[in-house]
Amino acid sequence: MDPNSDAELKSPRFVKHAKYFIQMIDKARSMLGPDIEILTEILLELGEKHVTYGVKPEYFPSMGRALIDTVEENLGSSFTPDIKSDWVEVYGALSYDMIRAQKRAKA
Repeated sequence: MDPNSDAELKSPRFVKHAKYFIQMIDKARSMLGPDIEILTEILLELGEKHVTYGVKPEYFPSMGRALIDTVEENLGSSFTPDIKSDWVEVYGALSYDMIRAQKRAKA
């Protein structure tokens, strides 16, 4: 996939997935803290489900970079090293659970 291709960026499949991705990140962010156990279960189920879609663990770093770049682009000068570090940590934890579930599903 060419991330600079207007055709790919406007494809219904890509747009649908991008919306789901942002919704999942937003929901996960709101569940951090006291709901972390519930969030972990949701992410494990989501990780197993993604195996059926053909998603591989090696795809997660690219998605993380895209997320961080998007947050940086939207926050502009408000995007500090601390904010970047926090987003990297949160995405790393979320993707860790999904990848763990994927590996467990394939075993």
